[in-house]
Order: sequence, then C-alpha cells, then structure tokens
Amino acid sequence: MTPPVLEDVDLIRAKSTRSGSRYDVTARCPDITRSFFYEIDGDVIPPEVERQDFVALALVFLAMRRHWDLHIDGRVSRQLLINLDELMAAWHMWMPAAYTPIRITASEEVDDVATADRSAVCAFSGGVDATFALIRHWQASGRSHCPLVAAVLVHGFDIHVEQQAGFAMARQNAEAMVGAIGVPLAVVRTNWRQAVSEDWEQDFGAGLAACLSLFSSVASIGLLGSDEDYAHFVLPWGSNPITNHLLSSGSFRLITEGGGFTRTQKVAEISKVPAVAERLRVCWQGPQTGRNCGVCEKCMRTKLNFLAVGGEIPLGLGEAPSVKDILGILARNKVQVSYLVDIAEHARRTGVSKGTRAALQVTLLKNRAINLARSSKRLKRWVRRIALASAGSKPT
Repeated sequence: MTPPVLEDVDLIRAKSTRSGSRYDVTARCPDITRSFFYEIDGDVIPPEVERQDFVALALVFLAMRRHWDLHIDGRVSRQLLINLDELMAAWHMWMPAAYTPIRITASEEVDDVATADRSAVCAFSGGVDATFALIRHWQASGRSHCPLVAAVLVHGFDIHVEQQAGFAMARQNAEAMVGAIGVPLAVVRTNWRQAVSEDWEQDFGAGLAACLSLFSSVASIGLLGSDEDYAHFVLPWGSNPITNHLLSSGSFRLITEGGGFTRTQKVAEISKVPAVAERLRVCWQGPQTGRNCGVCEKCMRTKLNFLAVGGEIPLGLGEAPSVKDILGILARNKVQVSYLVDIAEHARRTGVSKGTRAALQVTLLKNRAINLARSSKRLKRWVRRIALASAGSKPT
C-alpha cells in the first residue's frame, strides 16, 4: 500500500534516475529545485541499486533544517525510515533550534532484512581514521572481520567537485595505498555538498552514508572510520557512534570502526604497513588540495603521533617537527587538546627525546590555558545573555 503523502507547501518531492554509472537526483523543494548527482568509477562499479535509500539519506538533514516533509518517488527501505525517525529525534534533542523531525514517505516502502553476509565497502579519504578502519579489516579475522569489497573515495567532500588537479593527486595517493594491500578502489564524484549540505559539520555523515549505500548491491556493510575514541567523542557531530547506525537499512548496515582506539594507537597500527603509512593524507587546509601542507596543526599533530609510537614520519608529511614547531601548535578545541594529551602519554612510554617531551608539555599547558580562557568567555557571554533576557522579561 502506498503511504499517504502530505499535500503541504513545505514538502520536498525527490526522485532519481540512472544513466550508466551516474545517478541524477531532482529534489523539488519549496524554495528552489535542487539537483545533484553521483558518478561512480574505479575498480568496482556496482549494479543499479534496487531502492532509493541514498536519496532519503542525502536529503534528511536539509529537510529537518528547513522544516520540510520529504517524499521520495521510488522504493525505500522501511527499516531505514524507522531508523531515520530515531535519528531525527536524536538530532532534535541535541540541536532543537536547528533540526525538527519531519515526515518522510515513499512511493513504496520495502521490507528488507539483514543477512549473515559481512562483505563491506569502507569510506576512504586517505586519512588516519579511514586508513585504520581499512587496515583493521584487511588484517582482521574472527567474528568482527568484514571482507572488503572496495575502498570508496569521494570527490566533492573535502576536495571541491570542480577541483580536478587536486583530486587527481588524492586519487593517485589512494590508489597506491589500497593497492599496497590489494583492496579495490571505487570513486564517487558528487556535487551533494555544494547543492544540498547546509551545515557540513553536522550532515556530512549522512552524506557519506548516501555514497556508501550506492554499493548496497555488492556489499552488506558500510564502514565509517570513527573521528574520536569513545572517551573523547563530541556531540553534536556529523559522524558519531550514537546515530551512525541509524543511517542503516535492513540489508545494508553502517558500522563505525575504531572508537576503541586513540588516534596514536591507530597510527601505531598504520605504521606497521609502511607502504600505506608513507602516503597518508590528513591535511585539508593547505594551499595545495590533494596533499599535506606539512605545517598546519593537523599535519604537526600527525607527525607527533608517529614520533610517539617510535615510528618514522612519512615522507608525505614533511620534515620532523622542531621544538619551535611543537611550541607553536594551536589546538582549536578540547578534542584537539585531548589528542595532545594522548601523544604526550605515549611519548613518555616510548623513549621520545627529552626535548620533544618537554616541548609537548609546554604546548599542552599553553593550549589548556587558551581553551580554558575560551570556555570562560563563552560562559560569560551566556550569563550576560541570560541576564539581559531576564531583565527584559520583568514587568515595568
């Protein structure tokens, strides 16, 4: 039975078409028609998907943010729709001013169920989290192991869809990394971030899940590398172990890999596969997209991860940091401070030079003080707003 559609002005009507290895999505929104696409190439080109689950995943955050109901002209997993109801409830609790639960309907809701198959595609950017997830299942055995069908590199997320030269470098790097361990590479090119995303830090997980779900005809699991470990993950954040699994359908599950490991522990495992480690790409803010700048906070911090585990700094990250470089690291938030704590603790145990350890302690103290000052300023602003609001509400 076809679910009823709300005949309301605030409604997105979306459908997709496929031509070759390309999907085109047309979303007729109350403000403007938004069109976006997904092109797949590389070593693994999956058959056409049987359901339009990726359309629901691609549009759910936009619909929540704009308070628009969503109707998909096509078949959608009933279990995915159930999961998205719970996902919307969570995001509304975290950010009630930004996200409102909306109604999602489809022309046909399909009952799909999980199987014992654990074949997986792994989201792969070439960074520490994604590389660790890939290596873990390449090396693993036992009940948690997922045989890898492909690593999936997305063009249009951290590298703009129109930046061809920068992405060509990133792709060449990724091909060498996955080629070293015998995993096929698939590439998804999409303008979703430019056409649909309105708050990248909050909706990128759903955008990535949409890309992985395009491979649901060749795999049963989509692997997402965890951004932080369980002791330090922050909310709200677009990819997190609380809501990532709610981006799953009945037959294609999203699994977050690596939450039980700190970033330094992940680097320790990556360093055991030098052919992969030497091509890590962690940088997003350098002048040349597609490669590491070697001087930003993230590049410096990743170099220190390698030093802390007694490994060689990959050539792709540049020269070893000097004491001055370490002292100049500026952590923008408490999560980055926790990364420095993790590095300092490992450095004490692995015999890193006294000079490096001392510089780490000084930069850690500095960044704790800076972040404490930031928190204090935010608290003062919050108290001031409350006081002004209270004063304004008093009767005259």
